[in-house]
Amino acid sequence: MVSYLHNEEKGSDVNVATHLLVDVLQQDIDAAIVVSNDSDLKLPVREARSRVPVGVINPGPSQFAGDLKGKPTDGVGGHWWGRLTESQFRNHQLPDPVNAITKPNGW
Repeated sequence: MVSYLHNEEKGSDVNVATHLLVDVLQQDIDAAIVVSNDSDLKLPVREARSRVPVGVINPGPSQFAGDLKGKPTDGVGGHWWGRLTESQFRNHQLPDPVNAITKPNGW
């Protein structure tokens, strides 16, 4: 008997990378915060760092993806890294409801 867990995100990393680079290249932003621990974002994050300061937040408990690390002085500088804790997530929720939008049951 073998157990196998396979998590797949169906292109969300491509969407994050695309929007990050479009916003940076069109000079629509002065800085960026990427909430991900997906090493597939290594290249777009590195390219963004050459143009704007980038903060990267690991939303999970796992070790930080080494491919997303760099130095605070890379590119234009001012980059930083952090981890989103459960208490930060829980303590910074929007009110419920917001206009006509409500939280799903169990949140």
